[in-house]
Amino acid sequence: MPTETSRLRARAEIARLARADLDNDEFRWEAARVLRQAIGFDWWCWTMLDPAAGLPTRYLSTNPIVSTAQRRFYRMLPRSGHAFPEWKSGRPVSILSAVTGGDLHRSSLWSKLLGPGGAGDDMQVRLVADGSAWAHLDLARERSARWFTQQDADFMAGLAPLLAASLRAGLRRPLPAGPRAPRGPAGDPGEEPGTIILDGELSLVGATEAARRWIARLGLQRPSADEPLPGFLYAAVTRAAASACPAATAVRVQARDGRWAVARVAPVTGSPRLARGFAVTIEPARPADLAPLLMRAWGLSARERDVAALAIDGLPGPDIAAALFISPHTARDHLKAIFTKTGVHRRRDLAAVLTGQPAEAR
Repeated sequence: MPTETSRLRARAEIARLARADLDNDEFRWEAARVLRQAIGFDWWCWTMLDPAAGLPTRYLSTNPIVSTAQRRFYRMLPRSGHAFPEWKSGRPVSILSAVTGGDLHRSSLWSKLLGPGGAGDDMQVRLVADGSAWAHLDLARERSARWFTQQDADFMAGLAPLLAASLRAGLRRPLPAGPRAPRGPAGDPGEEPGTIILDGELSLVGATEAARRWIARLGLQRPSADEPLPGFLYAAVTRAAASACPAATAVRVQARDGRWAVARVAPVTGSPRLARGFAVTIEPARPADLAPLLMRAWGLSARERDVAALAIDGLPGPDIAAALFISPHTARDHLKAIFTKTGVHRRRDLAAVLTGQPAEAR
């Protein structure tokens, strides 16, 4: 049974990890090890989120039930995309046994998938920094284990801001230096776009060779006959199927080497066989795709994001002031704050930092 001393020690260790030079994958593995000692759980699932889309991106998990049933899992989610629709409190931490009044069968997802797989109680932690959700942590115990307590939830609620801030900061790591990838047909660095076709049941109909290379490059899981695609694609297509504007569904995801891609979902038209099917295009992320995300990751305020967007487009200070109906002095103050937050001193470096350029471009 964890003690208050062990939890204080765990918090100190998490703070140390947050200061270490770890990428987000390394941080999650190490932090999960520390949290297991402080709380006690059998499985964990830690998913990075695209804060604009509210969709999962890079996924790490030791949960054998969900990891091998991503397609089924996402198809079972309600339109809200939340694993357990019973959780409506808005709190950062929720425990399944608490919100179901001790009857886990009240959760459809638990009764149909998790429970039959051997899972017991479940704790979900939403990791929010500056109003944006950057990650989601799911902790699960086996069916024979004790349930999570309010003390467990309070401990995780206290840690959530630190975990969120660390994972957000991990998105700011400079891309590795090295040879540039071949240029695609649109002139953007990286491989050519790849296309995947799914039917209405989210079964894989076909994929281009470029798409298969993207899946391998993203390195999110080992493909299998039943689960040939990474989970974030099933999540994006499920969202598109439930959306009134499916063509607007897109999610930004990081590859293993730190570079970024964008997956865009669109319904298939003109094919009776694929009447409810979808086409997914994976392509290198453009600066315009990444700038809004990385501005949030650097903690820029809404007005600072407006100023930064014009600055990296090359507008001089007076023109920025005129475009935003602010004084030149205010524009200079915003630029100074932006340079301070990002740790750079030149506009060229600022553009590289906020558009995900490799280290040699900075």
